Amino acid sequence: MNSRRVSRRRLLAGGGATLAASLAGAAGFALSRRGGGTSPPASTASQPGALPTSDAPDSPTPSSTPVPRGGVARMSAAARFNFDTFDAQRSGEPSVIEVLGRTHSRLLDWAEFSDPRLTAGLAERWEQPSSRTLTLHLDPRALWHGSGAIAPRPVTADDVVQHFNRQFALRSARQPLAQRMGDYAHWTRVVAVDARTVNIETDVPDPFVLATLAGRFALVQSPESVQAFATEWDKFRPETVAGSGPFRFRERRGDGPLVFTAVRGGHREPSLSGLEVFEPGAPEDLLSFRRDEVLTRDRRDAATLRKEARLVESPRYEDSPVISSFFIGAPPWNNSELVRAISAALNRTWLSEQLFGGRADACGPVSPASGDFALDAPALARYPGFAADAAADARVARALWDTAGGTALGTVTVDFPSVFDPLYSASSVVVGRLNEVLGPQFRAAVETYTTIASKAAEHRYGGGSAAFWFGWGPALLEPDPSRSLVETYFSGGPNAELLGLQPSKVDLALTSMTDLASSTPGRARVHATQEAILSAGGLGIVTWLLQKSEMFRWPYWRGAPLSPFWTQHLDYAAYLDPSSLAFPLRPT
Repeated sequence: MNSRRVSRRRLLAGGGATLAASLAGAAGFALSRRGGGTSPPASTASQPGALPTSDAPDSPTPSSTPVPRGGVARMSAAARFNFDTFDAQRSGEPSVIEVLGRTHSRLLDWAEFSDPRLTAGLAERWEQPSSRTLTLHLDPRALWHGSGAIAPRPVTADDVVQHFNRQFALRSARQPLAQRMGDYAHWTRVVAVDARTVNIETDVPDPFVLATLAGRFALVQSPESVQAFATEWDKFRPETVAGSGPFRFRERRGDGPLVFTAVRGGHREPSLSGLEVFEPGAPEDLLSFRRDEVLTRDRRDAATLRKEARLVESPRYEDSPVISSFFIGAPPWNNSELVRAISAALNRTWLSEQLFGGRADACGPVSPASGDFALDAPALARYPGFAADAAADARVARALWDTAGGTALGTVTVDFPSVFDPLYSASSVVVGRLNEVLGPQFRAAVETYTTIASKAAEHRYGGGSAAFWFGWGPALLEPDPSRSLVETYFSGGPNAELLGLQPSKVDLALTSMTDLASSTPGRARVHATQEAILSAGGLGIVTWLLQKSEMFRWPYWRGAPLSPFWTQHLDYAAYLDPSSLAFPLRPT
């Protein structure tokens, strides 16, 4: 299963110039999440400090007492390793961050995920002296590791400038979509003010500049490393990996774990002496103490581990919601009541139980992985498909379908990606329910993501055709969902042509999230935008569920918080607790 998800992730890597280009270039359905098309109106905020500033950033894991130091933790990666290059500015593979996310540093980092919050990285603090300038102050403790003939030395502002100059040079080249080069479209200059101060200048106010600096692949590389190793990074040799992070990559032990050792004296001092990071494993790996944690996706594995009462179980959201898309620029799906009927027929609680055994939560336009940014259950319950009672939703669905003339559509085809079905028997579950609730006119087809991509690009999920698809959508973009909402639903954005989006009141709500001068809290604006999207029938996208897996840990292992986003930068604060009663059973 994991290898299937890895290949799907590559197909669905977010961030194409347009959604149609994403489909053609990535050979898979990817809701484009960055530039291309017309952007929403830029903010004209002029007062300094419109972006969040930080004079004393919080620690990701604040603690009033020192934590134990030393030891080598044996961790679980979220997916199988699939590396393309160790060049952070050219990679399109999320699993590369299992290495570089620990050996390198970003200028800023996400400290919290369920309540999204940014914290210091290489930049210990930042401020906005004008609406088009961001000033970053580098941490004086930040050091390049060095490797071979490259000597360790402090990170300087000029290093950051050279890093971004390379980023701009690569911007015009063909890059993996996951690099999201369009995020830098409005950057005009990066300037070293002095040895530890950097200014980023933009041609318009950029409300998402901080999130860009904390992005998955926004890892800063030294000029010496680029010069020495740029042609070697596709050979995956550990000695070519020299960053400024809390760990150094030593080796991959055969087909087993990635092995890291701690780096002392930098800006993120790790508690551990080292890490071993494994691909997802089996229950016996944890029960035998060969690992300190195991991530389970098979409910049978979870049931086995629950028999060991000493283990700590925590849910972990997966990174790709289950969605459907509809072209709403022409019949039949320009009638939003038909789409609402389909949404209501597949009640989320019922669907979660039938498809995933309850291991998934209802998902609105913002997924529950973003915590309080997502609408809660009472708010979602006002819309078709989210009721507490599946039977009540079914009655609403049939009434909507009949009133909108759904029976006149004849056969409605639902395409399922071949990596999704028959894995979950989704075609029989989903189509069976639609036929039961709306009438016997739905049929299933199993297609590759490549075929689904082509059909979506050609408006064959609508545009006179009674069809849609059902499966994993693109990976979640970042913990704060504001940028993703704007890029996905704005009528002048990259998805407009592919989904058939037209100017509407939703655009006003979306534009409000780019307004740096707004006094309305960001969370409230995100909630209002989701309500507007759902009130409009979803604007061509129906979000169904976000799956959950389970992480099991021995109680002595205090690892990073669980999230579908990238958390490797927080491993510096993880530790092993020798006071735990289970710790003596752990082999050294």
